[in-house]
Amino acid sequence: MSTSVRLVELGPRDGVLRGECGPYHWEARLARGPVSYGLDPATLYKGPGRVARLVLYEQIAGTHVKRKVAAFDRGWLFGRKEHLTTLRRVVSYLERQ
Repeated sequence: MSTSVRLVELGPRDGVLRGECGPYHWEARLARGPVSYGLDPATLYKGPGRVARLVLYEQIAGTHVKRKVAAFDRGWLFGRKEHLTTLRRVVSYLERQ
C-alpha cells in the first residue's frame, strides 16, 4: 500500500514544516543546503542532508494526544528501525522541497 506524504503547514520559523504520512504526523527542520549533521537521504543515518531535525508522531486512539515514535536531532534518538518505511518516504519528500 502506497501512502502519500502531505504538507499540512509551515511552522512559525523558516525551515520548519509539518505534515502527515498515513496515520503518522511529522515535524521537520530543514537547512537551506546539505549540512554535515543532517539526515543522509540515502542511508537515513547522520550525514550530509537538508533535514536537520525530524520527529514522527502517532495519534493515540480515542484521544487528541500524539506521542513521539521516532526522533532525529543530529543523530537518531529512537524509533528509526520500527518506522523505516515511513521515515524514508518523509525524508525523500523533504529533500525535494
